[in-house]
Amino acid sequence: MNHRFIKLLLLLIISVSALQSLADENQVTSPNFIVIVLDDFGWSSLSISMDNRFPNAKSDYYETPNINKILNRGIRFSNGYASSPVCSPTRYSIQFGKDPASLGRTRGLGPNRVDHDQVGIAQVLKAVNKNYQTAHFGKWHIDADPSQYGYDYHDGQTGNKEGGFDNSKNNRQWVGYASKDPKLVNQLTSRTVEFIRTSVAEKKPFFVQLSHYAVHSDIVYSENSFERLSGQKKGVVHEDQGFAAMVYDLDKSIGGLLDVYDELNLNDNTYVILVSDNGGMPVLPQQVNLGRPYKMGLNYPLLRGKWDLLEGGIRIPFAAMGPGVESNTQSDIPVITHDILPTIADLANAYDLKPDGINGVSIKKLFFNPKSQLHREPNFLIFHYPHYNRVGINEPHSAIREDEYKLIKFPISNRHLLFKITEDIGEERDLSNIFPEIVAKLDKNLSDFLESVNAEKPEDAYNWETVGKRGKERTKFFKRYDN
Repeated sequence: MNHRFIKLLLLLIISVSALQSLADENQVTSPNFIVIVLDDFGWSSLSISMDNRFPNAKSDYYETPNINKILNRGIRFSNGYASSPVCSPTRYSIQFGKDPASLGRTRGLGPNRVDHDQVGIAQVLKAVNKNYQTAHFGKWHIDADPSQYGYDYHDGQTGNKEGGFDNSKNNRQWVGYASKDPKLVNQLTSRTVEFIRTSVAEKKPFFVQLSHYAVHSDIVYSENSFERLSGQKKGVVHEDQGFAAMVYDLDKSIGGLLDVYDELNLNDNTYVILVSDNGGMPVLPQQVNLGRPYKMGLNYPLLRGKWDLLEGGIRIPFAAMGPGVESNTQSDIPVITHDILPTIADLANAYDLKPDGINGVSIKKLFFNPKSQLHREPNFLIFHYPHYNRVGINEPHSAIREDEYKLIKFPISNRHLLFKITEDIGEERDLSNIFPEIVAKLDKNLSDFLESVNAEKPEDAYNWETVGKRGKERTKFFKRYDN
């Protein structure tokens, strides 16, 4: 064997080794996943901003030191979106990687048009590695048993009531009350920790989705947290002591989970993804608002909140940490909850096994390089809420986010609102009369997409005749812009 051949062979071995080391740095074979889904948690309800460019876009009362750790130890997505402004459709989107309009579930009430014979996250992971152990604890809100989608351990078909929601007792619901385990935060965390410890001891990769009932109503808190806040100054935006205590209890439970994450040295092989199912409550207590302008909503500087496709209803805390994710980084690329399935599949080397027909995309490259560009085809996000809701805008509407612009379409009023959302996160200035060509382009893209997926129309909605009175009732929302 001549020296030249040996030299080339050594160079080849070194090159392959270097490439493998680089790959290992950004990719773990059969990694573990912890997905934390918060309920009704607003984008600006943390004690740290989701966007470093807006340092004051945070709570002036709530304390979230442990959720903050996830942001500080990983990447935050400043333009992270829930697929829907209400809970159940977003939870479907997480499991199946599709937007609610395509799935056929755009509200948690009324007929469910979803084809439940689909493939979910747990099944994708088991397809690439049969040793994956999978669990879902907490609020499921999908009309099929979790075991159908490959979950080994779960709580069944749970919804709001299992978390202490009682809409018949409005005084108690919004005034709040103490509990030894508020919103089951401690029980859910304990069971999640037990599942993780068992999986690690058995040397099996795992996926667990911890879906908290907090901070959905009722307002429930521990006595200790409530008393802790007694002497603290309340905020201008956030001032409800019971709600602040509930936020603190939730955050404290997440801290317990992170402690175990560190104890078991999971940072080398375990990704944590945190999202909310929709934006936060617009005001407390809940109001029959009919779209009237709020003086200053709870999601400020975002506009409005849950039930509406304004930024307060769909922009959410969205963050991740884990192997290869650089600490305290930020991506401003728009991402959405139905990106979670393809992202997990990609991180687990199962991207080719992801289900057909999904329209979420993998955002794995953003985990490792926040400055990367994301290829999304088509290059926009669609939101669809064809319902009347008297505690929201009270008119069916749809929205499209494409590049720096966002268009909201109101088919009943035959009206559009256009915002340059990268500069106007509070959606204060309607540009529809200034840029009619952009309105026309975005309206066509929105309409074509909804037609292509046979999306539910306002007249198909279950309350079209009752609340909507067959399209005759009008929102009060446009007063904000007409004045």
